[in-house]
Amino acid sequence: MILPWVAALAAAQPASAQVLAQAVPVKYDLTVTPGEILTREIVLSNQGNETVVVRLRYSDWQVSAEGAVSLAAAGSTPNSLAGHVRFEPQSISLPPGEEGRVLLTMSLPADGPATRYGVVLSEVRPAVFPRNRLGPRAIAELGTTIYLSRIPADRIRAEFTALVAAPLGGDSMAVSARVRNAGERHLYVTGEMALADSSGVTVRSAALGTGVVLPGTERAFTWTCAPALAPGRYRLTATLDTGEAELLVGERWIQWPLAPTTPKLAERLQH
Repeated sequence: MILPWVAALAAAQPASAQVLAQAVPVKYDLTVTPGEILTREIVLSNQGNETVVVRLRYSDWQVSAEGAVSLAAAGSTPNSLAGHVRFEPQSISLPPGEEGRVLLTMSLPADGPATRYGVVLSEVRPAVFPRNRLGPRAIAELGTTIYLSRIPADRIRAEFTALVAAPLGGDSMAVSARVRNAGERHLYVTGEMALADSSGVTVRSAALGTGVVLPGTERAFTWTCAPALAPGRYRLTATLDTGEAELLVGERWIQWPLAPTTPKLAERLQH
């Protein structure tokens, strides 16, 4: 999963003032031995036509049960990598077309959570802001997500906990498949959902984007659709690939149109 750290923090400027930069890779996903010291690089490139200054910082992050990703203060989450990730240099100036390399030094302690995660953020801004330019300043923030785990990737444990359908108004509905990570290592979920009529003919289907489920958490993967169906019974199927040997499959029958649900549930399923 590529987390949405690449975000413009200001409105677009004229071409001469745009911040065009890249941080590679966007993710390190590593299995480590406790106490082992790992080194990796982040390559920063200035793809614009003005010199930029890049300042790096570490942040925790978290994912809500509905899949919303948010930053958190360093050291504020139970699985934080704060204090276990260092980087040099912490600031770098890049002329147009140039690259810079940042050295990461990482380790995982023997005690505490078996999997820890965080993100190294690279704030990119022009080295000089022209005084005569009006409007907000062009700033971008790029991220490299880091997972360190002492649990091998083949020892993940995913559980399919629910498949829920709720009306959203008109001919729309939200179908939510919930997956619980019962293991100590993060896992990734992708897959598809399908809607079939009573004779077994698929009338609607959609692929799900890949998402991460953190250790000990549950997450919803939601498909919003406007099927415009004839009244009757339909079978919903969610087929999920978690990287384990067998797929997770959830199934339920619904009666269309759906009965009204509580506003709180309908609102939650839209996120």
